[in-house]
Amino acid sequence: MTKFIACVRLVSIGLALSLPPVAHADTNSAQHPTEHDSTKSRKAYVKHQKKLQKSERKAQKKAQKNSKKLHQKDT
Repeated sequence: MTKFIACVRLVSIGLALSLPPVAHADTNSAQHPTEHDSTKSRKAYVKHQKKLQKSERKAQKKAQKNSKKLHQKDT
């Protein structure tokens, strides 16, 4: 009977060591937030660039307007 119990214990220990741990982390889950953050930062970058372009166009239009006013006064 003791040989049988020892065999059962040995098999159960072997199975326990061969199974993965319960709190095994999913490797893909760590990548998703990075992708999400990169898309957010890309959108923020594009939005910032559009804002800069808009302010540059506005400044150019203002400069043209001022230039036209100055030239009209001279003539």
